[in-house]
Amino acid sequence: MQKASQIQGVYVPSLYDVDYNQDGTVKSITAKCGAPDKVTKRIITDMDKVFYPSQFVVPYINIVHDRAVLEVMRGCIRGCRFCQAGFIYRPLREKDADVLCSQGKALCENTGYEEISLASLSTSDHSQLEKMLLNLIEYTDKEKINLALPSLRVDNFSAELLEKISSVRKSGLTFAPEAGTQRMRDVINKNVTEEEVLRSCQVAFDGGYSSVKLYFMMGLPTETMEDIEGIIKLAQLVLGEYHKAPNRNKNKGAQVTVSVSTFVPKPFTPFQWEPQDTYDQIVEKHNYLKNCNNSRKISVKYHEVRTSVLEGVLARGDRRLGQAMLKAWQKGCYFDSWEEHFKFDEWIDAINECGLSVEFYANRKREYDEVLPWSHLDYGVSHEFLIRENKKAHESKTTPNCRLQCSGCGANKLTGGECSV
Repeated sequence: MQKASQIQGVYVPSLYDVDYNQDGTVKSITAKCGAPDKVTKRIITDMDKVFYPSQFVVPYINIVHDRAVLEVMRGCIRGCRFCQAGFIYRPLREKDADVLCSQGKALCENTGYEEISLASLSTSDHSQLEKMLLNLIEYTDKEKINLALPSLRVDNFSAELLEKISSVRKSGLTFAPEAGTQRMRDVINKNVTEEEVLRSCQVAFDGGYSSVKLYFMMGLPTETMEDIEGIIKLAQLVLGEYHKAPNRNKNKGAQVTVSVSTFVPKPFTPFQWEPQDTYDQIVEKHNYLKNCNNSRKISVKYHEVRTSVLEGVLARGDRRLGQAMLKAWQKGCYFDSWEEHFKFDEWIDAINECGLSVEFYANRKREYDEVLPWSHLDYGVSHEFLIRENKKAHESKTTPNCRLQCSGCGANKLTGGECSV
């Protein structure tokens, strides 16, 4: 164990002692037996040269991701303040378009899969997007292989991109405004305007699509009921764009699906100090959103409230929650991903029986100087940068994406680069 701890990126929990204050917060995290004070993330610098499997065992049964998965790039330039993956996978590293095409062909030819899914945090931000899609679609169309794309950003969606993916997507398109008002989108640093959302939807409708799915989050920091109402107002404006599109599919009525998930604060993000909404607050906002919607052409779907509450506890938990997890298992809590097996009350009982509480982990605001359970882990993004971003969020100020301006997060140092701030 001691030797393993000397390898960059290897974390051995038993080599770190944690002391707690009387209020339950972490007092200190102390390394021992020669373990480093900070465990620094190990990183792959060249995505083109790293090993990527072209052959693997294909299951006999249907699995969740029953397709060939092609990783397009790792990291993200956007800096959405709620997104953990967008920070811990920094800096951005892309695969060359030719490499992607070659790997995609090999995956399908060696496995027999008839679908390729492009995986990344923001595929449409790939610098060789046009070349990549042209090469892949030429192959997938010829071989009758479906090419699955992730949700698209509204600020770089165009008629040209729609034309390229027209043979890929048949039913509908998915966009993620994340919040219903511009103030709220600025808080989370989405850097997307209402005009861009509406323009992208009109492009889709004009291209023959009649249904659009919009992803939103609820319970974000500084959120008000006006922001909740803004979700439905934006969906109504999207419906209006359908009737403005001259080439819309007049044989079908428009359908907008609003998918709402509950915000869960995550470590290593600017929102790691923020409280999550309580169970009652989440339910109240769900009911308010439902009452705001009076259109049959807008359908609203929610993430299960109890699941979000438990996610909020586990997301920022410390090692004391390990005992609660064991106790929950002993109470029969397993297969929790299936709603019929999810025993929320048993989970809460297990947490309480260990002298812990949902409120302490999920609903409590942290101070900037609090020692967090993950303070000894270094993913490249500096503590100071996260504080700056948190303060900017409360001022409704945005930060440009990484291609427009380096904001000095610190992640470039992991690949031998420099940060401007």
